[in-house]
Amino acid sequence: MQNEFSLSANNHVKDDTETIKPHNLPIFPLNLFLLPDGVTRLRIFERRYLKMISIAAKGQGFVILLTEANSPEKKHQNWGSWVEVINFNQGDDGVLEVDVKCKSLVNLISIRKDTDMLCHGDVIDFSHWSVSEATQNMDTLSLSLIEFFESNHILNDLYVEKRMDSPTWVVARWLELLPMNQLSKAQFVESFSFEQAQQFVHDVISQE
Repeated sequence: MQNEFSLSANNHVKDDTETIKPHNLPIFPLNLFLLPDGVTRLRIFERRYLKMISIAAKGQGFVILLTEANSPEKKHQNWGSWVEVINFNQGDDGVLEVDVKCKSLVNLISIRKDTDMLCHGDVIDFSHWSVSEATQNMDTLSLSLIEFFESNHILNDLYVEKRMDSPTWVVARWLELLPMNQLSKAQFVESFSFEQAQQFVHDVISQE
């Protein structure tokens, strides 16, 4: 079956399909970078994505597939953020607002569209440094992240649990929040890239 998207190569993708059974999940192409434990609020109004939320709320969730904004080929990475729905709300304009939390990153094995034009994909989850622990001194980044949360009430409310004492959690949240090209952040999806990510975030924050 024809693929709706064009793939971007990533070195972390491994052929594990013979040993690990893939999950089949709805796919939401979006220009959004989200790492494990990351939380975001989505506004859902298209029929196919309302269907996606209905499916996701019954069990396994769905995958946010980082897709290049305004790309005519809908070019995307071959990995995504597996999220679960944690809250529903209705905005003042009547649009459905859905809070989701990333539980894992996944490799995309295949993708197809159903009759409602909703994409579904076979995916396999993989480990990432953001779910591990590190011992680096993070006082500067942690304090600046606390200040950022306190100045953004919506974001502050979304994160019921804030792990400011976890270096990997702090660096992951900063990567999500920094105003830069989302696809440029993909280099930090590699499982060994924590130190590079930490240095990158530190350099950016130090300049402000």
